[in-house]
Amino acid sequence: MTDNGPYVLGIDYGTESCRVAIFDLAGRPLSFAATPYPTNFPHPAWAEQDPEEWWKAVQASAHRAIANAGISPSAIAGISYDATTFTMVTLDSKGESIRPAIMWMDNRATVQAARAENSDSVARLMNNGGKGAAPAEYFPFKAAWLREHEPENYARAAHIVDAPDWLTYKLTGEWTVNIHSHSLRSYYNRAQGGWPTDFYETIGCGDVFDKVPDRVVNIGEQVGTLATDSGSAAGSAAGDPGGPGAVRRRCGPDRSRGC
Repeated sequence: MTDNGPYVLGIDYGTESCRVAIFDLAGRPLSFAATPYPTNFPHPAWAEQDPEEWWKAVQASAHRAIANAGISPSAIAGISYDATTFTMVTLDSKGESIRPAIMWMDNRATVQAARAENSDSVARLMNNGGKGAAPAEYFPFKAAWLREHEPENYARAAHIVDAPDWLTYKLTGEWTVNIHSHSLRSYYNRAQGGWPTDFYETIGCGDVFDKVPDRVVNIGEQVGTLATDSGSAAGSAAGDPGGPGAVRRRCGPDRSRGC
């Protein structure tokens, strides 16, 4: 098998494992690798994972996928990826995780979500235009829970992002939010001006936008190139770190509760 490529690499972060696959430009698969990671349930209805375990998993999967394909890392021309949404990750000013990620299935923020149930703004904010529930899994309620129950962690957090946006930062060094996660689960509505800050104030986390990246990226948009300090996983995934490999954000699985 030639190692000149070009080939593309896909990353899929599910609830139980990180999967990496390599394809040629005709869509034919060359190899596949998966690495599991644990979920912790510290209390009933809570679910957490360690982002450091995610990063180790993508490193392991990328290395195995490239080795199994028998190609040179430099033959990878681009990366695309998805992850569960909305899994909330809190990071400090250096991009290091402050606490375990609060998973998409986590329902600890029921009190915060209840504040929106009888609010007229919920119907206005839902992108489908209909009256909808305010699920505790959604971003504003998790952010409000963190602000109220872990104020030190909330204060330390320079960035609060979705899991796919965490991976964007890890691969490219770019801080972004993706339109898919936030239009579906954060009440972001580009046609109505973007973030409904008054609604977030009602929920109890109106100051969270100091921690949310300004750049909103579309599905399939190139978000950057591989960062020079993105580590051995990224280097193995797209040639030499800082090389020409394009990194594109894909949507999370289009389901109500991640994948």
